[in-house]
Amino acid sequence: MDESTPWRNLGVIGLRFVDLVVRYTVTFAITWAAVEASLSTEFSITAAWLGFFVLIGIPSIFISFAYGLANTRTGAAFRGRLAGLLLLPLWFLLAFPGILFIPVMGQLFFALCMMRVPLLGPSQLRRQGRVALAAAARLIEGLACYIRRVAP
Repeated sequence: MDESTPWRNLGVIGLRFVDLVVRYTVTFAITWAAVEASLSTEFSITAAWLGFFVLIGIPSIFISFAYGLANTRTGAAFRGRLAGLLLLPLWFLLAFPGILFIPVMGQLFFALCMMRVPLLGPSQLRRQGRVALAAAARLIEGLACYIRRVAP
């Protein structure tokens, strides 16, 4: 396979996704450790970390990934809009104003400092990434058609 094949680009996209997940997970863990440290001992939320990750972390990862793939801008314009989008998964924390400040700062820190910009690099790589995503979609569609034919 040469460098222009869609499968190589799909690998690059996969590696960047893994990089994004690791960076976000580290930021998330530090943020919620700070939340835990700021609470009194009677209001421990250690057991709820996984629930918070499902409600906040996973949507934030997918928002960051989709926005990073779809956007061609870099710099302050990219990071500012991403920061605004990453505040959306925190909506249910409005009921807990005592801990809201720290998760907001964690999301902003990720968007403004930790997110790799641009996600796919130069514009040529972006085009190749879109081709790779289209190839993956065609593969999944082909597998679905095959499964429908084979399944009773």
